[in-house]
Amino acid sequence: MFRLLNIEIRKALGFKAIWWLAILYFAVMATMLFGVEAFINEVVSDAGKNLPISIPGVSLYAFPGVWHNLAYLASYLKIFMAIISIILITNEYNYKTIKQQVLHGLTRYELFWSKVLLNLTIALFATLVITIITIVLGLRNTEVLTWSILTEKFSFLLAYFYEVFAYLSFAFLIAALVHRSGFAIGILMLYAFIIDPILDYKLPNDWGDYLPITSIGHILQLPNSQLMKLFGIEFQEFIALRDLLISGIWILISNSVVFWYWKKKDL
Repeated sequence: MFRLLNIEIRKALGFKAIWWLAILYFAVMATMLFGVEAFINEVVSDAGKNLPISIPGVSLYAFPGVWHNLAYLASYLKIFMAIISIILITNEYNYKTIKQQVLHGLTRYELFWSKVLLNLTIALFATLVITIITIVLGLRNTEVLTWSILTEKFSFLLAYFYEVFAYLSFAFLIAALVHRSGFAIGILMLYAFIIDPILDYKLPNDWGDYLPITSIGHILQLPNSQLMKLFGIEFQEFIALRDLLISGIWILISNSVVFWYWKKKDL
């Protein structure tokens, strides 16, 4: 396993585009998360000027809620991680390295698992970035800190890792079938931002909940906050097992299709 992971990491670090995407991801993520509380409070303050009651400021950075708040916001940028994954996988086709690895003794089973490990590593990197930012902001904005408060909503960070990996698994399927990075990225964005939402809206009852992108997006939903409670609105308080199971099925389907495709097709 470590041999396969070492191969993938060495190849990934050799692409300058991946470095730039990773730096851009970190910059956008840090800017968004460090500035979101001030931005929201500014909007709330402006909106409350014409209201008969004062609206309290929103605190996003205090433990334990900061785990959920930042994980939810960060989930909107998982497309960056998917683009990195797609570029790395499709480059294997473009530079014929995928065939060379098989000819040099790497089995198709090992080739498949090397990409799964790659996606797990990318998801872990994204989670590590969120962890660092969350701890920094949480420690700076929590007045009374105990171990129970620190870890109370830590499960939302684990859910973030799971959500990113599920998203990368779906991107893996597209990249493996399409082979070209530009087309694969375009298809992913077209489906994720247009087709899947339209299908979710058009399908009756809760059938849309079983769509791949919709089900993955349900893992982390809008957190509850003081502002929402003021208006009597309740949002996500816990991670639903149903959402984890549906997303898990899509993880299994996506990776299984790639494994079958690579096993049967000429690489």
